[in-house]
Amino acid sequence: MGFVGAATNLIITGPTGAGKTYLACVLGVEACKQTLRTCYIRMPDMLGHFQAHKDNLREQVRYRKKLGNYKVLIIDEWLNYKINEKESKFIYELVEQRCGNNPTIFVGQYEVCDWHERLGGGTQADSIMDRIIHNSYSIPTTENNLRKLYDSQKARKLMESLNS
Repeated sequence: MGFVGAATNLIITGPTGAGKTYLACVLGVEACKQTLRTCYIRMPDMLGHFQAHKDNLREQVRYRKKLGNYKVLIIDEWLNYKINEKESKFIYELVEQRCGNNPTIFVGQYEVCDWHERLGGGTQADSIMDRIIHNSYSIPTTENNLRKLYDSQKARKLMESLNS
């Protein structure tokens, strides 16, 4: 888990069913086995919590600091939905807090070249991407949908057992 000691972000990208979340969770479980404080969160849930406290700045800051202090943070479904300016600022503050201190694993379907627009464009998006990308390692996944492959193998075994 050298990426943890070096505070190197990981970027896991690929299509639906390619095993991105599975791989990220394997890394998270290994971090837990090494007694590292680890958090897995879906981006919609993270931003939902942020939006639920949109009128309470103290709660927003407390939540961001809580996420920022995990030794390993896994954000799944990264940028599956476009974000607004307030959410972009929250993400900027979070990646700023973690930058150079603790690694974040970003898991999503969009390639890095699409992130700038999905982060709202402009200087805020530049700043977020700068803090993520320049200290990261990308892990592309297969183009195969592993769920379909697994289900077809399961179906074949079921048919074989029914025919015997």
